This record gives sequence, structure tokens and C-alpha cells, in this order.
Amino acid sequence: MINKFAGLIVLLFLFQISYSQRARFSKKEITVGDQITLTLVIPENSGKNIQFPVFDKDIIKGIEIVNQSGIQKDKKENLLKQTFTITAFDDSLFLIRGFNFIVDGDTLKTNPLQLKVHYFKPDSAFISEIDTTQQLKIADIKAPIEAPMTLKEFMQRFGWYILIVLVLIAAMYFIYTYVKKRKSEDKPLFVKEKPKIPAHIIAVQRIEILKKKELHKKEDLKPFYTELSTIIRMYVEERFHIPALEQITSEIINDFDKTEYGNEALKTKLRELLSLADTVKFAKNKPAEHENEIMYEYALSFVNNTKEAEKTEEIITETEQQ
Repeated sequence: MINKFAGLIVLLFLFQISYSQRARFSKKEITVGDQITLTLVIPENSGKNIQFPVFDKDIIKGIEIVNQSGIQKDKKENLLKQTFTITAFDDSLFLIRGFNFIVDGDTLKTNPLQLKVHYFKPDSAFISEIDTTQQLKIADIKAPIEAPMTLKEFMQRFGWYILIVLVLIAAMYFIYTYVKKRKSEDKPLFVKEKPKIPAHIIAVQRIEILKKKELHKKEDLKPFYTELSTIIRMYVEERFHIPALEQITSEIINDFDKTEYGNEALKTKLRELLSLADTVKFAKNKPAEHENEIMYEYALSFVNNTKEAEKTEEIITETEQQ
């Protein structure tokens, strides 16, 4: 008799230990779609490292987790617990063998659970409360609820129109201020650009002006050759984009030779004109008067034989501009 009693005590003790970690539903029976609470508890002193069961989206297939709490301490009962809000949508009896706690590397299983889920079945008391007279009444369809438009929705609908209007306003303001400024300066709004005078026209005009000065008849010929050389160098620079004002005579001849006009006759005239000018300016050479006349002819011939094809448009002379 004593042995049986002792055995019963041991079994009760083992049962208490095996289910010191517990699981419970707040209800054992629910209708489809209802929500209830699942609570898991385990004594805090069960071990040093306690891991609660981990779920994905379902407790088991068919029972879904809506929400879950963190692990909480119940200091009064010295327990750790966690709660889950669950629901189910299948008409079924769910049997759960238990959930696994991991305590110091060992697996401890909770007590088994069951949950009955069924469709709603109205009883006679519920049916008696239904007003059957309302079933044949037809009501109008309610209009959609008008929600206020948010700033984001407003910008998505009207943002481009607002941007276009702002751009137009900015353009109108710019035109207005520009016109106002032009009027204050008493300048025409649109000015016809004067045609650019061809390089050969300017060069011929300068040569003619130089000839009228009669510097080639003076005792000192340096001013004459300096001006004549400068006229030709400026023409070459403008016409062929050669930096003739910065180059020495040999460099000018070499660059001119690379142009389409670099034939021997033109090169000879250009070389003799520039070389003679160099000897007058730097070596104080004094050519005869007929040589000076020849240099005029060389200069005019060189310009006329290398000029651009004339365009049929009004040319404003340099004299008129001055």
C-alpha cells in the first residue's frame, strides 16, 4: 500500500514537471473568423537559456497568427509568458500535440490542445430577434463617402499644370522686364546685324589710304613699309587665320604655302614685300622710289588674287563706319 502511494506521488511529480511549461486558449470553441488568445508560459527558473516556440504565420496549418506580444515576466508567479492573437477560417477540430520550448539545449513540450472551429449557427433566440418585415424593403444605394483630397493626391493630379503655369509666368516676366529695359535704354528690340566686311575690302581700302599719304616719297621710308607690312599681315591673319602679326616672314610664307593659294607667284610677291619691309625697318635699307611703287602693286595684286568670292550683298565700307 505504501509503495503504491509513493508511486502515485512520483507520477504526479513527473506530470507537474513535464507540464510546468503550459499552453492555453482563451476559448476552446470559436466560430469561423473569430479571434482568441493563445498563452504560453514557463517558469523563469526552468533554466539559464530559455527559448520560446517560434512560429512563422501559423500556429499550425489552419490557425493563423494575427498578432503576438513579446516575452513578459510575471514576477508574482515567477513565470515567463507570451501571448498570440489567433484566428481560423476552416470549419474543423484542430488537435495540437504541444509546443516545444528549448531550455539549456533540451526540448520541453507543453500540454496538448484542441480547438473547435465551426460556422455560425443562429439559435432560436437569435432568429426571434430578426425583424423579417425589413426583408422586403428596398433602400437606395448609399453614395461613396467623400474623403478630403490629400496634398500628395492634389500634386499628382494637378502638379504638371501648376508647373506649366509657373514656367509661362516666368517667361512672361522675363519678356516684360527685357522689353522694359530696352525701352529705358531707347534701343530697338530687334537690331539687324550689319554684314561683316570681307578682309580684302578692308585691305584694299587701307592700301589706297596709305598711297594717298605719299609716305613712299618721304626720305624716311620706315613708316611707309611698317604700315604696308602691317596691312598685309592683318589681311593674311584675317583671311587665312594665320597669326601673321606674331610671326616672322619665313613662318608666314610656310603657313601660306599650306593654303589653296600657295602657288609660287603669290609666294614670291608676298616674300619680296615682307622681306623688303624687314630690311627697311631693321637694316635701314633705302629702296628706290620705283621699288616702292612696285610694292604697292605687289600688295594689291596679292590681295586681289587671294580674296574670297564676293557675296551679292551691301558692304559697308570701313570709311563709312569711321
